Amino acid sequence: MTAAELLGAPLPAGARDDQRLHVSVPAGERAVQAASVAGHTLSAWNTISLRGLPLTTPEQTWLDLAGMVGRDALVSLGDWLVSYRHPLTTPDALAEIVRSVPGRRGIAKARAALALIRTRSESPAETRLRLLIVDAGLPEPELNYLIHQRNGAFLARVDMAFPDRRVVLEYEGDGHRVDRHVWFRDIRRREHLEDLGWRVVRVTAADLHSPRPLLSRLSRLLTRRE
Repeated sequence: MTAAELLGAPLPAGARDDQRLHVSVPAGERAVQAASVAGHTLSAWNTISLRGLPLTTPEQTWLDLAGMVGRDALVSLGDWLVSYRHPLTTPDALAEIVRSVPGRRGIAKARAALALIRTRSESPAETRLRLLIVDAGLPEPELNYLIHQRNGAFLARVDMAFPDRRVVLEYEGDGHRVDRHVWFRDIRRREHLEDLGWRVVRVTAADLHSPRPLLSRLSRLLTRRE
């Protein structure tokens, strides 16, 4: 967890509450035992140097967390690590480290999470929304999908889209609510999208907490007849 924090990676609230310093040593060495320190012994051992500190690699850090956080948090971390905007690793590198240690703690969860990691997710909330959709048995949306006007001019890059059903999902964080410029821009963009025949569904944190109404509505939209 300390390595993930030093990398700037997103961690779930419970993990962020852990104020201990996590220190790992290779297998065969004695794990650190001290107040406010969590010692670990690792069979896989891959490190880098970050600002002069020895740190587990992004791939190793992700794998180590497989035994400490839930599947959704592990997918969110993986999405962040391979993001096309600031990639620290690749899906292939994550797959390789999973293959290299078949019997270690958390490996089954790591394999399950690996299959769900995508390079175009831009926030943990977007990851959580996508997982809710897929876990509900609905089709997986395309992420950060580009939509153009009829004349070919760029119109919008939306969070998620089902192009064959012309349905868009937009996650509305606090910035969309409190920034007047963003709010006005979102209204205009939504009107333009609807003029082109897209159905825009706005999603909030409340929908992630209680997703059943959202998933029911989305199911109706994806199965509706034109």
